[in-house]
Amino acid sequence: MDTSPILQGLCALNGWRQEVIAGLHAMAAMTTDLGLLPSGIMLQMETLAYETERDSLRVAFVGEFSRGKTELINALFFSDMGTRLLPSSSGQTTMCPVEIRGAPQGRPGLQLLPIASRSLDVSIEKLKRAGSAWTRLPLSLEEKNERTQTLAHLTETVCVTVEEARRIGLCPPLNRTPKDRERTVCPSCGLGKVLIPRWRHAVLYLAHPMLDAGLTVLDTPGLNAIGAEPELTFGMLADADAIIFVLGADTGVTQSDLTIWEQYLMRNPQQKQIVLLNKIDTLWDELRDGSEVTAEIRQQVEKTALRLHVHREQVIPVSGQKGLVARVRQDQELLERSGMVALERAIAEVLLPARRRAIRARCRVLVERAVMDQKNLLREQIHSIQAQSESVRGLKDRTAEKVPKLVAQHQQLLKNFERDRQAFEGKKAVFRQAAEEHLLVPLAPNAFDMVISNAKAEMLSAWTTAGIVDRFKSFFGEAIAHFDKALQGAQQVSALVAGEYQVLQDRYRLPALGAVPYAIMPRRAELMDMADNYERFGMMLEIAVNTQSAVVRKAFLTVAGRTRDFIVETRREAETWVDEIMTVMNRQMELFHDKAEEELSALQTIAQTMGSIDTRIQQLQQTLQILQAQMMRLDQQSAPLLNLLGEPVSTAL
Repeated sequence: MDTSPILQGLCALNGWRQEVIAGLHAMAAMTTDLGLLPSGIMLQMETLAYETERDSLRVAFVGEFSRGKTELINALFFSDMGTRLLPSSSGQTTMCPVEIRGAPQGRPGLQLLPIASRSLDVSIEKLKRAGSAWTRLPLSLEEKNERTQTLAHLTETVCVTVEEARRIGLCPPLNRTPKDRERTVCPSCGLGKVLIPRWRHAVLYLAHPMLDAGLTVLDTPGLNAIGAEPELTFGMLADADAIIFVLGADTGVTQSDLTIWEQYLMRNPQQKQIVLLNKIDTLWDELRDGSEVTAEIRQQVEKTALRLHVHREQVIPVSGQKGLVARVRQDQELLERSGMVALERAIAEVLLPARRRAIRARCRVLVERAVMDQKNLLREQIHSIQAQSESVRGLKDRTAEKVPKLVAQHQQLLKNFERDRQAFEGKKAVFRQAAEEHLLVPLAPNAFDMVISNAKAEMLSAWTTAGIVDRFKSFFGEAIAHFDKALQGAQQVSALVAGEYQVLQDRYRLPALGAVPYAIMPRRAELMDMADNYERFGMMLEIAVNTQSAVVRKAFLTVAGRTRDFIVETRREAETWVDEIMTVMNRQMELFHDKAEEELSALQTIAQTMGSIDTRIQQLQQTLQILQAQMMRLDQQSAPLLNLLGEPVSTAL
């Protein structure tokens, strides 16, 4: 059978991404050589190239327990191994979220985070940088038995007391536990104990073509794990590029399925979503006509699309188990019947182009702005040289008596400009003080830490779901108020700087201030979206109405941490904007000063001897040729990267 279209698409995406990375490095080097823009622009392009190189397509499989998510992952991505990779047989259910990534230096392995780490107020992302917190196991892909034993750890559970489970947030508090279940009996462990996952999170590193080409897969457990692990909801699922929502073909959309969809998945417009009706082989019946089975599956697809309010094309009926068998046995007929061909095509034609568009959108703004700014500066310099050439040629037609007067006028111009520039320099401290007071102070991390601290105390004192929701709203209300104050400050700083610069611009015909105003409004809109999503999560924290609840604490700390990071990032961008606008103004005044001094020097030389006019014209012509060559180089070297970032990408669904 042909190679999976997903692998073909990933390889194409990776090849395109490498071209973009090379283009960004080349653009950064050329920007440095031309020396027209602040060094910060070059650093931004190098940073963008690094982030693009680390970019991956993050696909999360979400659904209730026993929906066949793991088997679908085996069939879609790892059937080339000739057998089932991840444990998904009867009685073997993945008990913790599993990230599947490319293996560093090609060395496979398994990292497991103990469930006891839930008692720490530390995020999983931070714990990933703490090697001592994880259990690390080598993984042999060649030895099947050894590989199976290692990966079986993903299904492990452990018996603990109800009190221990409640302490780490995996059991309802006493006031929410039914009277007849206060003394829980686990068949495996006995009275007063419950069965919980042994591991909180797992990272599986594999040397595999799809993973090496930039794919990251997240396999999630069922609804309980999603609700009890806020970081999984607010971090991993929110950051995924695509969600594959797995349902049972025989059951359709159950109430628990609908809960997952409405509370966690449906409201993120940035994500692509594909809904799978898995296990359609349970509907195959040799005693029924094939058209009847097809009609039943089609009817189930239409009901599912209607229930979830999605397009019919987003719902795909499949059989992960039969698809895996077909891939392993090279059975094309069974593969088509399993629906895997349609699913692979949807991923290749929908998710991969969407990832390319996201990379392109992230890179294009900076690249187009850098190219345009450099072209504008070169055009201004070319225009200035051309004007000087015309002026010098005009001198040849004038009498020598007029030259000393022109020298005196130019000297006075430089004297006046230097006086005005010194006055402007003296006002820069006022600009920065205004930026600090009106723009940066409202976004100060220390002030926001106090907001978090107060909100945390009030959150833990909330005894009702409504109280939790109100605290979420109040917390984000304070965060948005900080943003609004910073927005007003950004407008004040912009008006102050632009007004002072306008005086010099009108007096000396300086170029218009080309610095882009700091766009804090889109950042505020992002914060509003975060607030909406997080407040909805607060509405369903039914298990979190006890002051001792680990889930309430972790949920709020996760939300607060991500919001604080957002505030810090916004402040960092604001600081960069202030530095950039100061640099641009300095550059414009330096260019005017240099040009005026150059013209004065030329006039003084002309005054000394009219015979030097021809030499000056030749110098100007040489400078003009250099600038025109730089413009041509900029066009030629930027064109391939702009074409990569501007090429159309086919869309589907």
